Amino acid sequence: MWNKMFIKKSSVQQKVLISFCCLILFPLGLFGYVSLKITNQTIQEQVVAAKLKSLGLISQKLDIMASDLTAISNIYFSNEDLRSVLLSPPGDQAYQERTKKQFLNKMIVTYRYAYTWLDYYTSIIGFNGIELHTFYDGGKIGMDALKREPWYDEVTKLNGGVVWVSDPSVKLVPTVNEDHFVSAVRLIKDFENNTIIGLMLINVGESFLYKQYADARQTNEHMLLFDNRGTIVSATEKSQVGQKIETAGYYKQFTGNEGSFNTRINGMETLVTYHKVESTGWTIVFYTPLDTLLQNVNKTKWLNVGLFIVVLLVSVLVSYFIAIRLSIPIRKLFASMKKVEMGDLSERSDIQGNDEIGELAKKFNRMVTRIEELRDRVIEEQEMKRQAELQNLQSQINTHFLYNTLASIRSMLLTRTPEKVDTVIVSLVKLLKKTLSAESEYISIAEEIANLQNYVNIQEARQDELLTVEFDIDERIMHYKSLKLLLQPVVENAIFHGIEPQQGAGLIWVKGWMEDDQICFSVTDNGVGIDSSYEDGNDDGAGTAMAQKVLSSASGMGLRNVQQRIQLHFGDQYAIEMLRPTMGGTTVVLRWPVFMRVEELNRS
Repeated sequence: MWNKMFIKKSSVQQKVLISFCCLILFPLGLFGYVSLKITNQTIQEQVVAAKLKSLGLISQKLDIMASDLTAISNIYFSNEDLRSVLLSPPGDQAYQERTKKQFLNKMIVTYRYAYTWLDYYTSIIGFNGIELHTFYDGGKIGMDALKREPWYDEVTKLNGGVVWVSDPSVKLVPTVNEDHFVSAVRLIKDFENNTIIGLMLINVGESFLYKQYADARQTNEHMLLFDNRGTIVSATEKSQVGQKIETAGYYKQFTGNEGSFNTRINGMETLVTYHKVESTGWTIVFYTPLDTLLQNVNKTKWLNVGLFIVVLLVSVLVSYFIAIRLSIPIRKLFASMKKVEMGDLSERSDIQGNDEIGELAKKFNRMVTRIEELRDRVIEEQEMKRQAELQNLQSQINTHFLYNTLASIRSMLLTRTPEKVDTVIVSLVKLLKKTLSAESEYISIAEEIANLQNYVNIQEARQDELLTVEFDIDERIMHYKSLKLLLQPVVENAIFHGIEPQQGAGLIWVKGWMEDDQICFSVTDNGVGIDSSYEDGNDDGAGTAMAQKVLSSASGMGLRNVQQRIQLHFGDQYAIEMLRPTMGGTTVVLRWPVFMRVEELNRS
């Protein structure tokens, strides 16, 4: 369909423009698009590499933090003084308070300041009811409350191993002074009998975790840290802390130790990079909006788009003017061809030039000149042929007419008075003066009727008053043109083949009128009529078919000449019609176009 539209219905100018767009602008636009895509991909890969490197450094810091906290828990775990405190009798309150105070001053505070970069809080809860908390001296938490937490069974199964837990219990919040924190939790055991004597939690607040990665975040970026249970333990957006990241549709894409992927978050395309902290099972995540990431690329893209539009406009204008220079000569040549097609062989192309179009115009002019010469020659030959045929028909009509008329006068010499014969001869002389003169073969209808009247005078005298011819001619057609001797052969045919074969008086009615820019004449007689063998039904065209049968017979020579003369002058569509009226006899109908001058006839 495109090929059909492009080849058949578009102009040369359109073809040039479309070809330019297809061959130049489209590849240029495609190249720009692919270049931007490659640039975007390259920048994303570079950013992903940089983000993963940054996440690796943050992960190392968190690993160091976890290692230090584990080391601190190991010191507590193996401390003999702590074991003594947790094994003290549960009923001796004074002893417990004194021992607790000594341990806090000696151990917890000392080790608390040994790792100055860490900001942590220690909580030790013994089965004997003793609780040791860094910088907290409030109400007791109670071992029973911690045993009901979901992580306690996991801590028990590890039997002294460290378990990292997010927000282990709301009761521990006052010991940390933060709503959200993480804890390294482990059991404390008596090495002598391997019994569990307490529970130790080393707590780190969310604010300390946030400090470990806050500096790595750039404007409009977002970061978070979630544990192996899918709980967000730290985030730049604090409202997310404590929520489950599993509800996010992209959660399943966190596979492996590190990676990246693109997703839509809150209606914005976002690059997500992540890295897993091996020691704790946490995963730290970078969220980078692509709009921010590709901000400079977008500026370049719009700059390229602007330049492309400018190039497009300039290119279209240049190609448009080039197409005009190519198409105008072709259009002129096409217009000249259309005029020649409509019959104007005087048309010549004025295109100049030495290129292919100029040569084509020159050949076109030579071709039209040759065609015009051939047309003039054919017209001249056809006119000479037509004139020869008309002269031949005219001679046949004149010979036929003179033979019948002179035969009528000869018979009248025996039966009529000299005065009557003289009147007939005068009518014959008038008739011959008009028909045999060298005047134009076209005469007015008024003159044709006058000639017919002279012929009728001769025949009425010959028929001894047994013939009557009546005329009913519309006065409006009298000034229009007709052929000489067009009606006389028809009336003559009616007399000799219609009236004379019957006995008694005969009537011929000649009617003339104008209908649909045509001159119409009918000659009707009440004679013997047409033989039934010539009839061809009463359907449309029956009159023409009947006339063709009569004209093809030997008796139709006079009418045949009339029809041939009409068709030679006016065209084959003007054929004689013959009808049989209901009252009997025969009707012959003639038609030819309305004209007053020969020029009008040629134009029609």
